[in-house]
Amino acid sequence: MNNATASAPSNNELTPRLPAIKRGWIRALIGMFVISIVSGLGTVPLIVSGAITPEMMALPPSELFAAMGINLMVLMMLLQVMAAMLAIFLLRKFIDRQSVKSLGFALSGYRMDLVKGLGWGAGLIASGFLILYATGFVTIEQTDFMSVQWLGYIAFFILAAFYEEILIRGYVLNNFMASMSKYWALPASSVLFTAMHLANDNISVLSTFNLFLAGILLGIYTIHKRNLWFPVALHFSWNFFQGPVLGFEVSGMQTDSMITQQVIGHELITGGEFGFEGSLLLTVMMIASTCYIHQKYKAQ
Repeated sequence: MNNATASAPSNNELTPRLPAIKRGWIRALIGMFVISIVSGLGTVPLIVSGAITPEMMALPPSELFAAMGINLMVLMMLLQVMAAMLAIFLLRKFIDRQSVKSLGFALSGYRMDLVKGLGWGAGLIASGFLILYATGFVTIEQTDFMSVQWLGYIAFFILAAFYEEILIRGYVLNNFMASMSKYWALPASSVLFTAMHLANDNISVLSTFNLFLAGILLGIYTIHKRNLWFPVALHFSWNFFQGPVLGFEVSGMQTDSMITQQVIGHELITGGEFGFEGSLLLTVMMIASTCYIHQKYKAQ
């Protein structure tokens, strides 16, 4: 009896630790600011070493990508992700008082969702390409599998997708949902996702709206399943097939590609120089995809 009583947990141990900042939306905004600043410090070692110059960092995204090359871009992205993860770890430990894993990194039971995300992103972009090709809005000028540094591009787009998803659908969306309905938290997080891309080359009103819809599409799964593997995989395959495989600009950024294509016709249909993400066709496809994913996962 005495031993059992002595080993019983105290009231303090049974009470979950409350966040240091009560309101989730405040934690989300502070966290996004801190994570963005700290991740930017990941470029410091490259600047100090002379691998990149401050002047290069002022270049538009496409020019920066061309000036640095894919291997240096991968290294910079890796350093930024490592810095961001450190910031997220500290924010989760001392501000949110929860684990990083609880942002949505449980893999057990979600492996097939990761695979589905890969297929969904690739299928969405490939379907759009085939429709544009079949209707004469895109022509293929040449194909060259060896023109792309595949490992470098795979690594870069995995890191880019991971960074944006853990920041927006992970830290920001989870904290928004702690203080408001998930159906308000989702568009609020998507506004911030859109804002991250406003400096991209050749952005337009339609591409801005499509970026907002992309934030909704990437987050609709997360608000129901509280997991990130589906949107991380979708985000990666979307960008990878859009750029290095099919030859579109990726949110205005030109990459090396296996297919050299030429777009013909009005940019409302083709997306113009921003890439397929600026197309009205993609607008329709994303709305349909979001509705389907919502219906599929909302009751689970």
